Amino acid sequence: MQHEREIDALLSPSEAGSIIDRLMALPHPKDGARNANEWDRAVAARLETALAKTMRSRIVREGRSAA
Repeated sequence: MQHEREIDALLSPSEAGSIIDRLMALPHPKDGARNANEWDRAVAARLETALAKTMRSRIVREGRSAA
């Protein structure tokens, strides 16, 4: 079920899993619907925020190790 995967992604630590796995966990509109429902919008916003924070921290960490 899609909701279980989304909930697992929300509850997992931000450093857990690959960035690709986290991108794949983002909810997408069902059946080609253009407007996502409230649940999908809320989950997507939270997952996007967590993903952005993870990506920023990895970029900073890699930048420090390269210097």
